[in-house]
Amino acid sequence: MKEKREVFKISKRTLLGIFLVATMFLAAVFSITLVRNDFNVPMTIKEIEHGWYKLTVVGQNVSVGNGLDGVVNIFVYPLASKGDITGSPYNCTEATAYAHGDDVDGWSDGEALTGDVDPAYTWIIAVSVQFSDKAYNTTSSDWDKTLVKCVGTSTDLSISAEEAEEGGDFYEQDGTTDAKLTFYWDNSDAGWSTTTGQTVTFDDFDIYYYA
Repeated sequence: MKEKREVFKISKRTLLGIFLVATMFLAAVFSITLVRNDFNVPMTIKEIEHGWYKLTVVGQNVSVGNGLDGVVNIFVYPLASKGDITGSPYNCTEATAYAHGDDVDGWSDGEALTGDVDPAYTWIIAVSVQFSDKAYNTTSSDWDKTLVKCVGTSTDLSISAEEAEEGGDFYEQDGTTDAKLTFYWDNSDAGWSTTTGQTVTFDDFDIYYYA
Protein backbone atom coordinates (compact mmCIF):
# COMPACT_ATOMS: atom_id res chain seq x y z
CA MET A 1 0.00 0.00 0.00
CA LYS A 2 1.55 3.29 -1.12
CA GLU A 3 1.84 6.09 1.38
CA LYS A 4 -0.13 9.14 0.36
CA ARG A 5 1.99 12.32 0.25
CA GLU A 6 0.74 15.80 0.80
CA VAL A 7 1.42 18.12 -2.10
CA PHE A 8 1.53 21.83 -1.30
CA LYS A 9 0.28 23.99 -4.05
CA ILE A 10 0.65 27.74 -4.08
CA SER A 11 -2.05 29.55 -5.85
CA LYS A 12 -1.47 32.57 -8.07
CA ARG A 13 -3.28 34.70 -5.53
CA THR A 14 -0.86 33.61 -2.80
CA LEU A 15 2.14 34.32 -5.02
CA LEU A 16 0.76 37.77 -5.74
CA GLY A 17 0.36 38.38 -2.01
CA ILE A 18 3.95 37.37 -1.31
CA PHE A 19 5.17 39.61 -4.12
CA LEU A 20 3.21 42.57 -2.78
CA VAL A 21 4.54 42.06 0.76
CA ALA A 22 8.12 41.85 -0.53
CA THR A 23 7.60 44.94 -2.65
CA MET A 24 6.21 46.88 0.32
CA PHE A 25 9.21 45.84 2.44
CA LEU A 26 11.68 47.03 -0.17
CA ALA A 27 9.74 50.25 -0.59
CA ALA A 28 9.87 50.82 3.17
CA VAL A 29 13.65 50.33 3.21
CA PHE A 30 14.01 52.70 0.24
CA SER A 31 11.78 55.25 1.95
CA ILE A 32 13.88 55.14 5.11
CA THR A 33 16.98 55.72 3.02
CA LEU A 34 15.42 58.79 1.44
CA VAL A 35 14.42 60.22 4.78
CA ARG A 36 17.89 59.70 6.20
CA ASN A 37 19.53 61.31 3.18
CA ASP A 38 17.12 64.24 3.38
CA PHE A 39 17.92 64.64 7.09
CA ASN A 40 21.55 65.29 6.20
CA VAL A 41 20.73 68.22 3.90
CA PRO A 42 20.12 70.94 6.53
CA MET A 43 23.19 69.78 8.43
CA THR A 44 25.31 70.36 5.34
CA ILE A 45 23.80 73.81 4.81
CA LYS A 46 24.43 74.78 8.43
CA GLU A 47 28.08 73.84 8.14
CA ILE A 48 28.55 76.50 5.44
CA GLU A 49 26.24 79.11 6.95
CA HIS A 50 27.28 82.64 6.01
CA GLY A 51 27.54 85.69 8.23
CA TRP A 52 29.32 88.96 9.08
CA TYR A 53 32.90 88.90 10.35
CA LYS A 54 34.90 91.76 11.79
CA LEU A 55 37.78 92.69 9.54
CA THR A 56 41.27 92.59 10.98
CA VAL A 57 43.16 95.40 9.28
CA VAL A 58 46.87 94.99 8.74
CA GLY A 59 47.72 98.64 8.86
CA GLN A 60 46.50 102.20 8.99
CA ASN A 61 48.57 103.99 6.44
CA VAL A 62 48.41 105.63 3.05
CA SER A 63 50.03 102.72 1.21
CA VAL A 64 48.15 99.59 2.23
CA GLY A 65 49.91 96.78 0.35
CA ASN A 66 48.41 95.02 -2.65
CA GLY A 67 45.86 92.36 -1.75
CA LEU A 68 45.60 93.51 1.88
CA ASP A 69 42.80 95.00 3.98
CA GLY A 70 43.38 98.34 5.67
CA VAL A 71 42.27 101.87 6.45
CA VAL A 72 43.70 104.20 3.82
CA ASN A 73 42.64 107.52 5.37
CA ILE A 74 39.99 109.37 7.32
CA PHE A 75 38.62 112.79 6.34
CA VAL A 76 36.62 115.72 7.64
CA TYR A 77 35.02 116.56 4.31
CA PRO A 78 32.79 119.41 3.09
CA LEU A 79 29.13 118.46 3.05
CA ALA A 80 28.84 120.35 -0.22
CA SER A 81 31.44 118.02 -1.78
CA LYS A 82 29.73 114.76 -0.79
CA GLY A 83 29.16 114.17 -4.51
CA ASP A 84 32.86 113.24 -4.76
CA ILE A 85 31.94 110.12 -2.75
CA THR A 86 28.49 109.27 -4.09
CA GLY A 87 29.66 109.81 -7.68
CA SER A 88 32.93 109.56 -9.58
CA PRO A 89 35.74 109.54 -8.40
CA TYR A 90 33.99 107.91 -5.36
CA ASN A 91 36.73 109.18 -3.07
CA CYS A 92 37.79 112.17 -0.99
CA THR A 93 40.81 114.25 -1.91
CA GLU A 94 43.14 115.74 0.70
CA ALA A 95 43.14 119.04 -1.20
CA THR A 96 39.37 119.38 -0.77
CA ALA A 97 39.20 118.00 2.78
CA TYR A 98 39.15 120.31 5.78
CA ALA A 99 41.21 117.76 7.73
CA HIS A 100 42.67 114.32 7.04
CA GLY A 101 45.26 111.80 8.17
CA ASP A 102 48.74 113.26 7.93
CA ASP A 103 50.80 112.92 4.77
CA VAL A 104 53.37 110.65 6.41
CA ASP A 105 51.37 107.61 7.53
CA GLY A 106 47.74 108.47 6.94
CA TRP A 107 45.29 107.89 9.73
CA SER A 108 46.60 106.39 12.96
CA ASP A 109 44.52 105.44 15.99
CA GLY A 110 44.37 108.25 18.56
CA GLU A 111 46.15 110.74 16.32
CA ALA A 112 44.75 114.20 15.64
CA LEU A 113 44.01 114.85 11.97
CA THR A 114 45.99 117.32 9.92
CA GLY A 115 44.14 120.56 9.22
CA ASP A 116 41.91 123.06 10.99
CA VAL A 117 38.13 123.07 10.69
CA ASP A 118 36.62 126.56 10.71
CA PRO A 119 33.40 126.85 12.78
CA ALA A 120 31.72 128.22 9.66
CA TYR A 121 32.24 124.93 7.80
CA THR A 122 29.63 122.21 7.52
CA TRP A 123 31.22 118.81 7.15
CA ILE A 124 30.87 115.03 7.15
CA ILE A 125 33.16 112.20 8.28
CA ALA A 126 34.53 109.86 5.61
CA VAL A 127 36.77 106.80 5.79
CA SER A 128 38.58 105.24 2.84
CA VAL A 129 39.16 101.49 3.18
CA GLN A 130 41.03 99.06 0.96
CA PHE A 131 39.59 95.56 0.75
CA SER A 132 41.25 92.41 -0.46
CA ASP A 133 39.23 89.85 -2.45
CA LYS A 134 36.89 89.57 0.56
CA ALA A 135 34.78 92.22 -1.18
CA TYR A 136 34.88 90.47 -4.57
CA ASN A 137 31.78 88.52 -5.54
CA THR A 138 32.98 85.48 -7.48
CA THR A 139 29.42 84.62 -8.54
CA SER A 140 28.77 87.94 -10.29
CA SER A 141 32.48 88.50 -11.08
CA ASP A 142 32.43 92.03 -9.69
CA TRP A 143 33.29 94.04 -6.57
CA ASP A 144 30.20 93.99 -4.37
CA LYS A 145 29.30 96.67 -1.78
CA THR A 146 26.80 94.34 -0.10
CA LEU A 147 29.72 92.19 1.12
CA VAL A 148 31.21 94.91 3.34
CA LYS A 149 30.09 97.50 5.88
CA CYS A 150 31.50 99.99 8.39
CA VAL A 151 29.98 100.76 11.80
CA GLY A 152 31.05 103.87 13.73
CA THR A 153 30.64 105.48 17.14
CA SER A 154 31.23 109.06 18.20
CA THR A 155 29.82 110.41 21.44
CA ASP A 156 30.67 113.96 20.34
CA LEU A 157 28.64 113.55 17.14
CA SER A 158 25.83 111.49 18.76
CA ILE A 159 26.69 108.49 16.58
CA SER A 160 26.12 105.20 18.37
CA ALA A 161 27.16 102.05 16.49
CA GLU A 162 25.74 103.55 13.32
CA GLU A 163 26.32 101.86 9.99
CA ALA A 164 27.95 104.22 7.52
CA GLU A 165 26.68 105.10 4.07
CA GLU A 166 28.75 103.73 1.19
CA GLY A 167 30.27 105.51 -1.76
CA GLY A 168 28.71 105.02 -5.16
CA ASP A 169 31.24 102.38 -6.20
CA PHE A 170 34.66 100.91 -5.51
CA TYR A 171 37.60 102.82 -6.94
CA GLU A 172 41.19 101.89 -7.85
CA GLN A 173 40.05 98.35 -8.55
CA ASP A 174 42.97 95.98 -9.09
CA GLY A 175 41.48 93.01 -10.91
CA THR A 176 40.21 90.63 -8.22
CA THR A 177 43.07 91.42 -5.81
CA ASP A 178 41.98 94.61 -4.06
CA ALA A 179 39.82 97.72 -4.37
CA LYS A 180 38.98 100.76 -2.24
CA LEU A 181 35.61 101.97 -0.96
CA THR A 182 34.69 105.17 0.89
CA PHE A 183 32.27 105.09 3.83
CA TYR A 184 30.72 108.22 5.31
CA TRP A 185 28.45 109.61 8.02
CA ASP A 186 26.53 112.77 7.08
CA ASN A 187 24.08 113.37 9.95
CA SER A 188 21.05 112.66 7.75
CA ASP A 189 22.49 114.90 5.02
CA ALA A 190 22.69 117.85 7.43
CA GLY A 191 26.39 117.49 8.26
CA TRP A 192 28.00 118.91 11.40
CA SER A 193 29.77 122.08 12.40
CA THR A 194 32.01 122.95 15.34
CA THR A 195 32.08 125.80 17.79
CA THR A 196 35.19 127.89 18.42
CA GLY A 197 37.80 125.86 20.29
CA GLN A 198 35.78 122.63 20.10
CA THR A 199 37.55 119.27 19.75
CA VAL A 200 35.62 116.41 18.17
CA THR A 201 36.60 112.77 18.71
CA PHE A 202 35.45 109.89 16.57
CA ASP A 203 35.64 107.08 19.12
CA ASP A 204 35.66 103.97 16.98
CA PHE A 205 34.78 102.38 13.69
CA ASP A 206 34.68 98.69 12.87
CA ILE A 207 34.77 97.20 9.41
CA TYR A 208 32.98 93.97 8.53
CA TYR A 209 32.88 91.61 5.57
CA TYR A 210 30.36 88.93 4.61
CA ALA A 211 31.64 85.40 4.10
